[in-house]
This record gives sequence, C-alpha cells and structure tokens, in this order.
Amino acid sequence: MIKTNEYIKFNIFSFISTFARSLIEIFISLYLFKNGFSLKQVLLFYFLVNISAIPLSYLFVKIGEKTKYIFVIFIGIIAFISVQMLLRNIINTNTYLVLIAILYSIYRRGYWVGRRFYITKIMPTDKSSGVFSIIMVLSQIASILAGIIGAKILTDFSITNLTILSSVLLFISIIPLATIKYSKTENKICLKDNLKKYNKNNYIIFSMYELNNLLLFIFPIYIAISIENSYTLAGSLSIISNVAIILCVLLFGKILNLKKNKSYIVICTILVILCALSKLYISSYIIAAIYFIEGIVTKLQNQSVNKIYFENRGDMDLTHYNLIYQITECFGRAIITLPLLLLSDIRQMILFVIIVIIILLIAYKIINTKESSYSIRT
Repeated sequence: MIKTNEYIKFNIFSFISTFARSLIEIFISLYLFKNGFSLKQVLLFYFLVNISAIPLSYLFVKIGEKTKYIFVIFIGIIAFISVQMLLRNIINTNTYLVLIAILYSIYRRGYWVGRRFYITKIMPTDKSSGVFSIIMVLSQIASILAGIIGAKILTDFSITNLTILSSVLLFISIIPLATIKYSKTENKICLKDNLKKYNKNNYIIFSMYELNNLLLFIFPIYIAISIENSYTLAGSLSIISNVAIILCVLLFGKILNLKKNKSYIVICTILVILCALSKLYISSYIIAAIYFIEGIVTKLQNQSVNKIYFENRGDMDLTHYNLIYQITECFGRAIITLPLLLLSDIRQMILFVIIVIIILLIAYKIINTKESSYSIRT
C-alpha cells in the first residue's frame, strides 16, 4: 500500500529535479560535439561516465546506508553544478574530458542511487504500473518544458544562464525528500553473494533496456550531422517523444497490470529496434513522426521493465537490489560503448548497438522459453 504523503513529496522532487537536469542533459552530447569534440571523444566521455559509475555506485550506496540517501543526492547535485561550470569554458583536451566525465558520473550515480532508493521504498509491491505512470507523466511534462526552455536559452543566451537556473532548482527539489522518513537497515553490503541470488533473466532485461539510453545519447549527433545542427531541432524531437509518452500513459496507463508482462518486453523491444532503424534511414523532418511512435513504444517498454523491477524486489534487501541494478545499468552501457570507439562511422555505431540489443533479446527469449518448458514439466 502506497503512502500518499510520501508519494506526493517524491513527485514534487521528481518533477523539479527532472526539469532542472533536463535543461542540460538532453543537449549534452550535442553540446560537446558542437563545441569541438569529435564523435569518438564524445563516446569516450560516455564510456568514462559509465565505467567510473560502477565503483561509484557501490560507494554511494554505502554512504546512503551510513548516512541518508538525501545526502547522496546532494553530492550528485554539487557535482552536476561543477560540470555545468566547466562547460562554460570548454578546453578540448583529454584531461578536461576525463574531469567532466568523472564529475558527471558522480552526479549521475549520486542522483540515481538516491532516487532509486526513494522510489523503490514508496512503491507498492503489486500493481505498480498505474502508480509509476503518474510519476512518468510528471517527469515527461518536466522534460518537455526543459526541452523548450533549454533550447531557447542555449540559442539566445548562454550556458551560464542555464547553469544558474538548473542549480537553484536542483537544490529546491531535494527539500521534499528531507521529510520522507524511513528506518535505517544497517545492511552489511555483501555484493558477491547477492549477485548470485539475482535473477539471471533480469541481467539481460535491464542491460537490454539500458542500451536504449546509449542510442538516445548518440542520435542527437546523428540528427545534427544528417538533418540540422541545432539545439532547437534536438529539443523539438525530445518534446515530440515526451508528448507521445504522456498520451500513451493517459490511454494505456494500466495496460501492464495484465499478466503477460514477458510478452510485452519482447514486443516492445522489437518495436524499439524498428524505430531506431527507421530513424537511421530517414534523413528528413519526417523523422519527427518516428520520434512520436518511438515515444509510445519506449513508454510501454519502460512500464514493462519497471514492473519487473518494482514487483520482484522481495528477493533480497533493498540495499543490494538497488546496488545491483545500478551496476548492471553502468556495466551494460560501458561494455557496449567500448567497441564503438573502434568504429569511424556513426551509422555503423548505431547499427552495432541495435545488433547487440537483438542478440540480448534472442538470449532472453531462449532462456524464458526453457524456463517455461521446465515449469510445465514440473
């Protein structure tokens, strides 16, 4: 049973923080690319962010357990502000790239380790789809506003203005979390033992899903190269996708309360692959229609994956459940980004990621079929 007051407080935090983050985040790959970094350097940035996030995930969960998770989010906010300050004066060197990558990773882990803890704490153990849909709608509205305002400020003013606005809002966002109470568990972190307990299928599902984020990171650069090199177009496409997500939630918000969630994962992942391929081979403004369709498909996939995350968390304590997801997310993104650094063409890079998603989907389907056959026999 969800606690209404805690749910409202989390939604306030989610809305404000998502708006503040998205002002910068949805443009960061394009911003680096437009300011002199090569495609490979931008991908190296992404790789460094995710590989350094693996030990940082462990560190921040440990800090969260010893203190409070709001403190972990606070550390992340300070790091994000530092990143924004550095982006005001870009220096095209590898040392600079490593520095902003590590700071950005500290921000990402601090924010998401804390956010995942709070949302998992307040989420009901069953029928989570409808509850999560409301959080999703608010986040998408925040992203839409950020896409419009962020593109306008970057085009007409400077990143300094974005830094000020984003920083102030991020600090305001954590105020509601300070009043959410929870009992400290003092769990001893035994990662090796709990990795063995984790559902092996979940490793595939979460890795497969997280590779979508790598595509989201690369595609703004592809759009800039093949269609139009502007923040306005990147922001507009993000808005179109988010509008589609909101419509999907309003129309189908409870669809995944049905029992055949595993089928949804397969179908939605196939549709995500088809959308990615369509974007790759349509080099005109018709791509806006693909972004709209992709928004709906991504939402259904997101609901499906989060249904598994929220409703299967009883297998182990929350500390390890949160930590293992963070590590799986970072490892999946990092390990696939590494071979991209050996490729020179952005189309080849995108196709490689799509092929890996297909391989993971086939592996998931095979394992799931074997498990179903075993269940029938027993």
